[in-house]
Amino acid sequence: MKRLLFVSLRGGCGSTTVTANLTQALAKINKQVLAIDVSSENLLRLHFGLPYEEQDGWAGRVLSNDTWVEAGYQSPQGALLLPFGELNAEQKHRFAQSYQYLEALGRSTLQVTDAEKWQLFHGDMSYLMTPEMNAFVESMDMVFVVINADAMNYAALQTAVRNTPEIGHILESGKLRYILNQYQPETEIGRDFMLVFKKELQDLLVPVFMHRDTALTECVANLTTVQHYSPTSQAAKDYQSLAFWCVSTISAATSQG
Repeated sequence: MKRLLFVSLRGGCGSTTVTANLTQALAKINKQVLAIDVSSENLLRLHFGLPYEEQDGWAGRVLSNDTWVEAGYQSPQGALLLPFGELNAEQKHRFAQSYQYLEALGRSTLQVTDAEKWQLFHGDMSYLMTPEMNAFVESMDMVFVVINADAMNYAALQTAVRNTPEIGHILESGKLRYILNQYQPETEIGRDFMLVFKKELQDLLVPVFMHRDTALTECVANLTTVQHYSPTSQAAKDYQSLAFWCVSTISAATSQG
């Protein structure tokens, strides 16, 4: 089993979009993949056809001592999703008080023994900086931090790496990678920061850059992924390339480990 965690360095970088569309790209090449939303924003569901009014999810079920498996959903395109769900005020308060519910989900999903299955978790950057989440993060085969090629992301990255020992531990484990998202090669600032990140991050930067594409905005508005909405777009090609990179890289790491 392969477990990947996706977070955004800062708000708006696009980890939700990356998680959803990579899930569909992996499914398209016949991988058994489950996307799991562990972000309380509960937005991953919008890429998989769940209606806006749907409130069910694993978090509410765990808080009620119910089985989270029944919150699973299969999209019309065949991708599997475990949504976070909508919580009422009392549930939100309970969930925010402890990381035990996330840890419990992490342990439960780790019990899957099928080596061919993939689990893609969409989470929050704070999980990488919280000692209580160390076991959850360490259970991942790879942790991806989604960044944009701009000054704000560059500054945020320097602060995070310099001031967070937990991120240093992930770096030492060899599991940390950065994905450059919403890349605009037609702009000078985009090219400049891409080169800066490429020089400073070196092998930590995934060599597949995810270009800014209006098809991504349109597909989520239609509650689907770009592979279904616009299969010939630049974005669809990017995610196909990213899927193949993940398969080859993680397979190589598994064989060496």
